[in-house]
Amino acid sequence: MTREEALLSSPDRSPQDRVQDIPRRAADTIKMGALSSDHSILELEPGQGWFTDVLLRLTAEYGSLTVQQPAALDSFFGQEARQRIARSKHPRASYSNATWDNLAPQDSSIDRVVWLQGPHELWFVPASGVSFGKPATVFSEIVRVLKPGGRLLLVDNLAPAGLAINKAAALHRSSPQFLREAFEGTGLVLKEQDEQWITNNADPLTIPTYNSKVHLKTHQFLQVFYKPAS
Repeated sequence: MTREEALLSSPDRSPQDRVQDIPRRAADTIKMGALSSDHSILELEPGQGWFTDVLLRLTAEYGSLTVQQPAALDSFFGQEARQRIARSKHPRASYSNATWDNLAPQDSSIDRVVWLQGPHELWFVPASGVSFGKPATVFSEIVRVLKPGGRLLLVDNLAPAGLAINKAAALHRSSPQFLREAFEGTGLVLKEQDEQWITNNADPLTIPTYNSKVHLKTHQFLQVFYKPAS
């Protein structure tokens, strides 16, 4: 049994969490992010906390976990991720509900930033005057908190090539090429990219991800960036 399989096979994990492991490629996500038990990890947009639970277990003995989800997203996801942290009694886990243009960790303190199904939120406007963070500021904040050599792992729902970012975000999708250019503009370097990370040929890419035809079955891409040592 691999390290990842052992972590995910813990008998006290809920059936609701377990059922997501294979379709969302939990073990492969751990591998691609090179996530280690002694890492300091920042998770952005945990949603209802499926992967938060995995990260809490991974870092329980040696590492630390900071989870940050703007309060404005509570209306979509509730507070399950926050409650998971409280129930875990992880001594080095914390939760912040500040916007992402004010990340909680200190400068150069984070080994890994994990952002699953979330980068598109920076261009999504759920209501007038509501923002989860200004994109350029959020990108700079990610660079600020990462240690030299640290990595950003992101997964998002694929948008059609060439679709404007604001229109893609309205569908809860984004473009790997756009995100690559945006993050590389901050000095991060692309290490891995897989535009077929999770495939669904029935996903036309042109409908919102909450549409029943593709809900929880979208075509998704993965990117891993690193912060150069100098």
